Amino acid sequence: RVILMCLFIVSSTHDIHFSKSTIDYNEETQTLQVVMNVFTDDLELSIERSHEGLNLEIGSANQHELTDSLVAAYLIDHIICKNEMQDVNFKFIGFEYDYDICYLYLESDTFTVKLHDEFYLSVPMFFEVYDDQENVVDLHLLKKDESFIFTRQSSSYNFQRTP
Repeated sequence: RVILMCLFIVSSTHDIHFSKSTIDYNEETQTLQVVMNVFTDDLELSIERSHEGLNLEIGSANQHELTDSLVAAYLIDHIICKNEMQDVNFKFIGFEYDYDICYLYLESDTFTVKLHDEFYLSVPMFFEVYDDQENVVDLHLLKKDESFIFTRQSSSYNFQRTP
């Protein structure tokens, strides 16, 4: 993972199609807090493909005025989580731009995690653009950590939380 993250940070044009997300359960607020690290050009390309003629130019002086709302809509459509088969809804907190990487922030609505909950998780970001896209997700729930690599061939996980 260290090598992938170095490539992730250094490369301005890349042949590796990779994102890294961390999802933490906050017991105090009873929410899932999500931080996603993605290549800026991947995010732009994915959104621009579904909006013909759009040029987001994230981080530039010419950044499109609808960038925040378009990024929010894309992210919310591309993180699917269910707890005990109930949809977990996310709200877009915002994003930061650092040259070729965007740090994206989401938070779920309030819900309670129990030790034996059944979870469903899918993060199909950029699959519509790249056949070789990999989305690494580290999930931290009550005393239990899970790590997943989502690909087109394996784009979701259904699992039972056990202590």
